[in-house]
Amino acid sequence: MDPLIFAITGANGQVGAFLTEYLRNCGHIVYELVRSSEKAKDKTYYKFFDLAEPQKISSLQGIDVLIHAAYFFDTTVKKYESTNVAGSQQLFRQAKIDRVKYAIFISTLSAHPDARSLYGRTKYQLEQLLMRENLNMSIIRPGLIFHSPLKGITSAMDNFVGKFPVVPLIGRGKQKLYPCLLEDLVQLIFTLSMKQSVIKRPIAAATECAITFKQLVQYLAIKRQKHVLAFPIPFYAIYFMLKTIEFFGLPIGLRSDSLLGLQYADSAIDFSETENLGVHFRELTFF
Repeated sequence: MDPLIFAITGANGQVGAFLTEYLRNCGHIVYELVRSSEKAKDKTYYKFFDLAEPQKISSLQGIDVLIHAAYFFDTTVKKYESTNVAGSQQLFRQAKIDRVKYAIFISTLSAHPDARSLYGRTKYQLEQLLMRENLNMSIIRPGLIFHSPLKGITSAMDNFVGKFPVVPLIGRGKQKLYPCLLEDLVQLIFTLSMKQSVIKRPIAAATECAITFKQLVQYLAIKRQKHVLAFPIPFYAIYFMLKTIEFFGLPIGLRSDSLLGLQYADSAIDFSETENLGVHFRELTFF
């Protein structure tokens, strides 16, 4: 089989960087769609892309598979939603104009009709807009991604576990999380890219064996071979503390918006498309 030509937005992020390396190791050509050539690992295969400047998007002619993994995360910026939505819409319009054969949108399990977080609401809005475009594409909803080095909320909690003997829980820590090992996610993306299957509904990319937030803390402590005391704190106390920290512009690695996503997560994850594809996501092993 001839190598495919991929274009990946967010190619310097956690998912994009791992995916880029994996595909290149498989013999495929990967264009990195990032904000500057300095951010690209291989400047020969660099194309400009910035969600905040969609009018400057590069041509996508000759691309077999477009994978949109880029996202603008700063929820304190007023143009947060419009930046993500307008930038992504223009990207897929360009893909349609340039006749890209297949596309994959990396969404999130936080995306659902009743999402309370800006992240979940924006991703869900994008899903709905893209599904109306009748594109040759699939939408993937990863769960909580695990890969070394840890990123996002797992990284923030791991830092807490590493530095302190007492770790805060959100309430009693019963919030459900669906782990997604990055290697399994990349294998799903690779399979879809090869088959170029059009899946009408979003694909849940995570194990069906959920863990609680308290179990996440326990998992991180076990990995560090450390004993910690998990101390329950009311959700709104943590939420308003994070909002205050954000107001003063102090980075701690944990966003109030992520907390909303955890507290008001979708209680009925649909794994039907994952099962139909015969895809297996491994459970998180504690020992």
